Amino acid sequence: MGRVWKPLTAIVSTGLVLSGCTPKPAPPSVNPAYPVSVALQSSAQIQATGVTIGVLTGPLYGEGSDYRMMASGATVAAFRFSLDGLTVTLKTVVDDGTAAGAAAAMQDMIDAGVAGVVVADAGPHLQNAIAEATAANMCALLPYDYSVTAKTPAYHTGADPTMVASALRAAVTASGMTHPFAVVQPGYESTVAWANSTQWDGDAGSTAQAIAQLVGGGQVDELVIEAAAITQAALVSQVQTQLGNQQLPIVLTPEALTPVFNDGLTQAGAVPVAMMTVGQDTSDAVALRPDASGEAISAYLQSVRMAADNPNIQNVFGDNSFASASGGADAAAHDAVVALVRAAEKAGSTSRASVASALASLSLTQSDGLAGAALDFTATTPLDPGAIVTLFASPQNPGLRPDGRTTALTWVPVS
Repeated sequence: MGRVWKPLTAIVSTGLVLSGCTPKPAPPSVNPAYPVSVALQSSAQIQATGVTIGVLTGPLYGEGSDYRMMASGATVAAFRFSLDGLTVTLKTVVDDGTAAGAAAAMQDMIDAGVAGVVVADAGPHLQNAIAEATAANMCALLPYDYSVTAKTPAYHTGADPTMVASALRAAVTASGMTHPFAVVQPGYESTVAWANSTQWDGDAGSTAQAIAQLVGGGQVDELVIEAAAITQAALVSQVQTQLGNQQLPIVLTPEALTPVFNDGLTQAGAVPVAMMTVGQDTSDAVALRPDASGEAISAYLQSVRMAADNPNIQNVFGDNSFASASGGADAAAHDAVVALVRAAEKAGSTSRASVASALASLSLTQSDGLAGAALDFTATTPLDPGAIVTLFASPQNPGLRPDGRTTALTWVPVS
């Protein structure tokens, strides 16, 4: 007899349960890069109670919107735990891109009694919300933001402001160029004080013309863009048009890793020529490697395919099938859920104080179910700064996600 799976549920801020018991899905439509086990094991004690985790995401447009499509990685983690009998309930609340809206969304999850929150969102508007979570002794994990200050029990599980700044400097230095020019959009700036920069004025065409003049005059040999994903895509396209055959290296802040950037670049007709960004090396291409990292990402992608093949599994918002979100579902959101579940498991409780105390003593690796790099919550920063590397854009995608739902760009390090 086959396993009877626990229900995988998603809840929005109204509290409505949007999916019920999930039958065994059909086999994945694409063979995994390597045969791996996708189920995440958990203790009988935590299975008896289940775990409710909050997911805070940004609005459709505006600050924080870049990462909405990536938040459904949380659904993948819930799915994988369900395969071993643990019910992980996701309470998703959307803020409006403002400080007040983010704070209200966080308070909603505090009042709901979630075990902890995955902040699949980014931007300075989150600072008050993170302070609220800290005051309530509730874990808030930030896999994408690099602008706010996080104090225990809030953690950057992705790159923090210092890591991003250091990696951007390293990327510019490694390119061998000596005259970088930065375009900085307010709200998306790193902590790097670029010697030669301008503030984004909202006009990609005129900015690109000014950059082309500087390049033609020998004053600029590299472009840095610190901006929202859609701004990055528009400016890259315009700069490429203005420069013609005289292209230059372009270094982008981590918003370039989002599906929003990929879609914007495609719609603008731009090509991934000499583009770099900084972040974790967790692209789909990692699944092709014959090592532990390859196995971890392969297991994650096999889970994405299985969940996408099950019409009863919804995206993290509960408003469409998971299949509709499978192209952007991201490993970092997955890993944040895994960390909170492991903390609840160690605590033997889902109370936010117990989970916060347990998480502070945890050091997690891929053997605990992470798809990406290790997270050591006993260290100064859970993510080792060395995990943030320079990544180069490649149009060669391994095609390991469901057909028709794979983004065109792959970001890979240069070995």
